[in-house]
Formats: sequence, C-alpha cells, structure tokens
Amino acid sequence: MKHYGMRGLAEIDMGQPRWREEPTAVIQTLQSYLQIPKDMAPDALFERGAKAAADAIERLAAQARRGFGGGLKQRIVRTLAGRIRMLMGLRESPKFFIVRLMGIVRSELLASGDEFAREGIIERPEDLFFMHFDELQALASHEQRDWKSLVAERRAIHERENRRKQIPRVLVSDGRVFYEGIGVLADTDTVISGSPVSPGVAEGIVHIILDPRGAQLAPGEILVCPGTDPAWTPLFMVAGGLITEVGGMMTHGSVVAREYGIPAVVGVHQATTRLKNGQRIRIDGTAGKIIVLDE
Repeated sequence: MKHYGMRGLAEIDMGQPRWREEPTAVIQTLQSYLQIPKDMAPDALFERGAKAAADAIERLAAQARRGFGGGLKQRIVRTLAGRIRMLMGLRESPKFFIVRLMGIVRSELLASGDEFAREGIIERPEDLFFMHFDELQALASHEQRDWKSLVAERRAIHERENRRKQIPRVLVSDGRVFYEGIGVLADTDTVISGSPVSPGVAEGIVHIILDPRGAQLAPGEILVCPGTDPAWTPLFMVAGGLITEVGGMMTHGSVVAREYGIPAVVGVHQATTRLKNGQRIRIDGTAGKIIVLDE
C-alpha cells in the first residue's frame, strides 16, 4: 500500500477512491490467490511465460541463421529480443508516475476538504471533486457561495449517470451512439458472438462483476463485465477467461488477457444481462464465440 496504494478503479479520475483508502478489494483478491492450484500460481505462470518467450526467441534465431550472414543476423535477433524483454515494462512508466502524482494531489485535496467540512462549508471532504478548478480557487479564497447546494446538484447528476446499465460500444463525432456488439444479429440462445482478442478455449462458470471493489473471483471462473481498466488486472490471475461488453484488440482487457494467456471475447452485446451467474459456458477466444452449455 505504501508503494502502490495510489492505484485504484478508474484511477485517472482523481475523484475515485484509491486502494489505500478502500483496501477491501485488494485483500479479497489475495484471498482468491490462496485458492489457486500450484500449477496455476503466479510463480508457475510466469515461469511458463518465460520459457515460452525463450522458445520463441530460439525459433526466431534459428530462422535468422538461414542464408547469408546468418550468424550476424542471429546475434542481432537475440540482442533485440533480450532488449525488448528487459525494457518493455517501461511502457507503463509514464502512466504510473502520472497516477502517483494524482494520488499525491488527491491526498492533499482530501486534507483541505476535511478542513472545509469541519468548518461546515461543505458536507464531506470528497465534495471538492465535484467542483471546477476556478471554483476551488474561489473556495480557497473564502468566497461566499452556497457550496453545499452546488455540490448536491452535481452529486445527484453523478449518481444518475452511475445508474446507466449499458456502456456505449461506439461514440462518433456527430453525437450518435451505438450499443450493439459484434455479430449480434447472428446470435442464438446458446451461441453468442464477439470480437476474438485472446486465443484459446476454456470452460467455466460465469461470474458477472460490475465493480471489482468487493468482488472475489474463484479460480477458473469466467469473468464477465462491462469493461476493464488496470484496477481489474488482479482478477485476471484467477480468471479462466474474459468476456466484456466493450473493447477491441488493443483495449486494456484484451492486452492483459493475452499477457496472462487466457481466452477473451470482447464487444459482446449486453453480456452482463444475457449471461447469468452460475451458467457453465465455453469461451472460444480464437473464433470469438461463447457457447452456453447449460441454462
């Protein structure tokens, strides 16, 4: 928590609580990890991943060895592959430091908000996140306004928006909104289509999660959700597969599913309502199909 507690759900929104503020989800995820069989534990999973990478490098090197200058080409391939494996993780550094900075700013805003709340100017410290920057400056200058009514109005709008059941799959520049997923017209009661984004086939029990805070996934369950961001990543370690209502080949859930080696199908129309908790399904991340095996 000291080093990574500033992470959290929808973490690029400074108004969202951080893990250090609400650690329950992290503890529940750790409890799920304790149920993972030894052959699927993190160390075993990463060891298999390292071996697969080493085997892939050997195949590339063997291919480069063929023909003129093969020895030199082979050395170049090995060097570049090693650099990629060593340095690829740095791609996350910019966002990591941005989120760390946002965590610091959030902590300071909450401390200021606590002072204003004790003075009765606002109801609670989190009210500051419902104000615009110029309003925060006015508040800091002790400008007299009905700050409580302003925040209450915006909080009501926020709560109304949170009640929306479905996230648009596509928003276009002229304001049109599209909700339907891939192949929805060809779907049946037992076969549902989506975008294939992580190969492989898995069978498991459906576990629908709308909010990872407070969620606990059993090993092998198929995670079904509206969409994911980095705060969902700890659940991927135990998930047997991933199904989301939004997303494409390069969205967060798709990339992480490939990294963890679990099949994934995204862009599935109303997946969280068409599938039911406890159903047994087969997810084919290569064909982009979900087969309902029982009702």
